[in-house]
Amino acid sequence: MTETRSPETPSFLTAVRRIEALTQEIQRDGLAAFEKAEAAYVEVQELRAVLNARIAELRRRTA
Repeated sequence: MTETRSPETPSFLTAVRRIEALTQEIQRDGLAAFEKAEAAYVEVQELRAVLNARIAELRRRTA
């Protein structure tokens, strides 16, 4: 099974690691850096959507 994605779409593992890093930043900076935290949260949501789409595709392939 080969994974097809556009060059700007991160790999599954990269996306998970980025979500972890962003979550740590949000927890560390809290409201002191609200705009940064807000942008990080938006990125996390986008990455989660990518991961959910990949998981759904894998489930369709194996069904």
